[in-house]
Amino acid sequence: MTTTAPAPGREKVTDRERSPAERAPERVDHSRERVRGLDRVWLLVFLAPFLLLYLGFTIWPLAATIYYSFFDWSGIGPVEPFVGVRNYGSILVDPLFWVAVGNTLIFALLTTVIKLPLSLLAAIVLTRKWLRGKRFFRTTFFAPLIIPVAMAGLIFTYLLNPSNGALNAILRDLGLVDQGFDVFANRWSALLVIVLVSVWQIFGQYMIYWVAALQNVPEEVYEAADIDGASEWKKLTRITLPMIRPVAVIITLLGLVNAMHVFGLVVTLTAGGPGTSTYVVSYYIYQNAFGSVPFAYGYASAAALLFSVIAFVVVSAQGIAVRRAQRLRKEYGV
Repeated sequence: MTTTAPAPGREKVTDRERSPAERAPERVDHSRERVRGLDRVWLLVFLAPFLLLYLGFTIWPLAATIYYSFFDWSGIGPVEPFVGVRNYGSILVDPLFWVAVGNTLIFALLTTVIKLPLSLLAAIVLTRKWLRGKRFFRTTFFAPLIIPVAMAGLIFTYLLNPSNGALNAILRDLGLVDQGFDVFANRWSALLVIVLVSVWQIFGQYMIYWVAALQNVPEEVYEAADIDGASEWKKLTRITLPMIRPVAVIITLLGLVNAMHVFGLVVTLTAGGPGTSTYVVSYYIYQNAFGSVPFAYGYASAAALLFSVIAFVVVSAQGIAVRRAQRLRKEYGV
């Protein structure tokens, strides 16, 4: 029997020396199989309603916004006159637009920095075996989310009223202040109030996200750590946090994107005040579109597109982290 010698300069690689990815059998991706015949017809039938809704409520408004941004249109009557890119030029030199952009980014960062760690801590506690009444606490934390944003803003407007609000009344009764403190009289205190009210309302949603991520960590890993005598702190830092890291990146991205759409709380709590110091981009667009007559619908459309570009850049900057998170999810199996 003759044996074939390995080619010069190349050593024979045994199966044991190969990486797990090389040793793994080739998998067939059934999700890429083409749909044929009657199945394709049924697929189109079931997708048609969703496609129509997507075209009507996403693609068409986007295309119309781009179109209107090139006109000095009031939103009523013929779409005219055509002004080209003049709306964009006016917005780029408008200081109020950049104040609104800055406030929006500050709000998004602050709410994300506050709500994610706090909701993660609550989720960790609520997933402990020794805790009783988990359903009660989950319902309590989630309840503010079902309150309409406008109603939540009105409630806190009355609570924080400088003359007869509950907060100032308590501070006066305790002797901490002599007269009511108007938190809405200063830009930074007003922004902080908007941030804290938003965190209070959205807290339960992100807590549920974290609970779902924590429940995907295999219980066998914790059992092995208990056998090794690992403390709760080591299990948290060496097992829990590394294994939920892929999901944490996605939750953080969702938190930032959602926070950049703040509108209702600004309308009900500050109305952009004091002055225009707490304008956010959504409120800036609303004021230009409907705040005064004649409406500046074309100008507002241009502002919306400009901020969409800024938001796209911010979100795209996290693309590397998200792609890495997807790879980690496959490695950890979560």
